[in-house]
Amino acid sequence: MEASPNLVTRLKSALPQDVNIKAYHLSSEPTSTNALFSPLPGGTEETTICESHFLAISSPEQDDAKEVLVFAIEILIFTTENLTTLFVSKADSSGFSSRVKASKGLPSVVSTVTSTFVDYLLGPRLNRSRVVLSLFARSQNQYLFPGSIENPGKHVLDDRELVKWWCRVLDQVLRLHSNTSNPPFRSSAHLVVPGCDKGETRAFFPPSSRRDPTSSPKWNNSYPVELLATDTSRAPRHLVPRFPDDPKARFLDDLDGDFVDDQGHWRSVKTLDQFWEMMSYRQECSAGRLVGFLWLIFSPGQTTHTALAELDPLVTEQSAVTSQSHASMPTPDNSQAQCHSEGKINQIPLADGGGELKNLASPPSSSPLQDSQQLSSLPNSAIGLSNNHDASHTANTIEEHILQTHAKQSSATKGQLVLNTSQYQTLMDHLLQMDFAGEEKAAESTRFWIGTALELTAQSVFGVSIRGDRILTQPSEPEKAPAAPINMLTAVRKKRKADNIDENVVKPQMVDSNSESAVELLSAAIVRKKPKG
Repeated sequence: MEASPNLVTRLKSALPQDVNIKAYHLSSEPTSTNALFSPLPGGTEETTICESHFLAISSPEQDDAKEVLVFAIEILIFTTENLTTLFVSKADSSGFSSRVKASKGLPSVVSTVTSTFVDYLLGPRLNRSRVVLSLFARSQNQYLFPGSIENPGKHVLDDRELVKWWCRVLDQVLRLHSNTSNPPFRSSAHLVVPGCDKGETRAFFPPSSRRDPTSSPKWNNSYPVELLATDTSRAPRHLVPRFPDDPKARFLDDLDGDFVDDQGHWRSVKTLDQFWEMMSYRQECSAGRLVGFLWLIFSPGQTTHTALAELDPLVTEQSAVTSQSHASMPTPDNSQAQCHSEGKINQIPLADGGGELKNLASPPSSSPLQDSQQLSSLPNSAIGLSNNHDASHTANTIEEHILQTHAKQSSATKGQLVLNTSQYQTLMDHLLQMDFAGEEKAAESTRFWIGTALELTAQSVFGVSIRGDRILTQPSEPEKAPAAPINMLTAVRKKRKADNIDENVVKPQMVDSNSESAVELLSAAIVRKKPKG
C-alpha cells in the first residue's frame, strides 16, 4: 500500500524548503473497545470503535550518516454515536533532530510535523456535529525512544514549558478551523492545570489568545463537560473520560476502588470541581510538577457550541434503552457473562468491508483496547436486551451507524501499513525495547524497527521520502527606535582604593541581545554612595 498522497502533500507544503525527512505512517484496524465514559451501575457501556495512528519521522541516510528516527507521535481515534475523539497518546523525540538540517529561526520540524499530522487526521472527521481533540501534557525524560535521554541533543522541556508548547502547537490547528459565516463553525480550546487558578492557567495560553475578543475567547480555563457528556446530571464518575496511561483515569480507578454506590457516587469526591481540586494532590500533579489537560472542541454547523445531549435525537432514545435495561442487568459482570453465553463477541465489520474481526488478540499497552474478557463495548443487542425488541432494534441501529460513520472517516487517513491489534502491539513493543542511546545504536534500532514492520505485514515497502517546499524567510529585526537601556546595578561592594578602580571598570555589556530591550550591567566599582547632608 502506498503512503497517503494527502499526508505527503501536506508535509511537503508545511516543511521549510530543502528539509529532508522520511515519514512512516501506520494505523491499526478498527476494533471494539471500552467506552471512554463509565456507564451507570448495572448499565451498558456506549458502543465505541477505536483505531490507532502512529507517525515516525527519520533523518534520511545520506553520505556517511545512517538513517535515524528523530520523532514519533501516536494518536488514538475513538468513534461513538455522537462523538469523535482524537487522543494524543504519546509524542517523543530521540535527540537527533539536528540531523534534519533546518535553518535556525524557522519553525521547528517537530512542531510542524505535529500540527500537520493532527490536522490531517482531524480534517475528514469534521463532518460530524462534535469532534474533540484531547491530550494531557506531562514532562518525562522519554516516552517512545528508550535511552534517548542520554543523547546530548535531546532537550526535555519542563512541565510548564511543555504545556505552553502544546498550547502553541495546537493553537495552529484551532485557528485553521475558526468561526466562519458560511457555513458556521465553532471551535474553542479548554485547559485545566490542577493546582493552578485561572490567572495562573492563562499564562499557559498561546500569545494569539490575547487578540481574541473577551466576549468570545478561543481559550478557556474550564473542563467543557456539557460538550463531552450527554447527561451532565450524572455523578462525576460518569462525566470524565478514561484514556490509556492517563493520570486522571488512574485517579478515577482509585476512587472506584474506594467506594461506588448504586447511583455511581463516590464516598469522598462529590462534584467535578472537587475532582479537579483533588487531582492537584495526585503524585503526577504534585511535588512541584504540573500536568496540563487540554481539549479542543470543534462544532461544525454551529455558531455557538451546542450541548452534546441536544445534538442527536438518538441520544435520548439510547438513554431510555439503558434505563430500561437496568432491571435485567444487575452488574456489568453478569451482562458480560450473558453475552459470552450467546457467543456474540467481537464480531465487528471492518471499515473497508473486508470481513469481520473475530477473537481479537490482547492489544498493545499503548492502545486502549483491553483483554477480550473485559471488553464491554459489545453490540448492545447482545447485552441482555434480547427480551426487548425495541431496545434491540435501537442498539443495532446505533452500532450500524457508528460503523458507517467510522468507515467514512477512516478511509481517507489509513496508514501506509494497516496492522491488526496483535501486529500493532508487537511493533510497539519492539520500539519500546530498542536502544537509542548514541547514534550507532539509534541507527541500528531504526533499521530493526522498520524491518519488523515489513516482516509483520509481509510488505516490501514502508516509508516515503519528503522534501519540504515551503518558502520561508528568516525573521528579521523590525526597524524601530532602540529602546532606552536599563541600568541594572548588581553586586554592590565596598569602595576600593583609588589605584585599583581602573582595573575594575568594565564597559557596559549587552545581556541577551535577542531580547526586546537591552540591559546594561554597570560594574560595581563605579557605584558611588550618596553624600550625606
